[in-house]
Amino acid sequence: MSNNIHINLDVYWTHLNSTETIFCLENALSTTEEMLKQILEEQKKLGVLLGRQEERIGAIEQKLEAEPRRKEDGDEILPPALLRLLRAASELKTWASADVLAKKVNLSRNLTSGYLARLKEKGYIQRSPNLDPSKPVRYLFKANLEKLPEEIKRLVTRGN
Repeated sequence: MSNNIHINLDVYWTHLNSTETIFCLENALSTTEEMLKQILEEQKKLGVLLGRQEERIGAIEQKLEAEPRRKEDGDEILPPALLRLLRAASELKTWASADVLAKKVNLSRNLTSGYLARLKEKGYIQRSPNLDPSKPVRYLFKANLEKLPEEIKRLVTRGN
């Protein structure tokens, strides 16, 4: 008889464990369903916010397209430091090193070299390798007044 009770207890315990497992799985499934519902709600909210952002971006793009261009291609407004450097190069009327130009405009040689590179890219400054061994510099620079837009040329050559 004790074997019979032991078997019945095993069956009962197995049934109890199965019931608890099913209950746990049902709770987990219910929790997962709730989480999925919350995720879907959050996605809807994000979709609405994204739509608003797209509308704002579209409005900004329309405003930018509607604004008239302030400068024509080639009519570029240069920062004052670049204008001063161009003016200094044009006043020298000869080839000069970055050091000489830096001292003339009261800027560091490093900054002046960067500005000269920007002006060279635009064609406003000519650069030539230094072939004179008495000057310890690699390159010499000269203003290229023919390439300057009229507005910049007027600012640079004023008073020369």
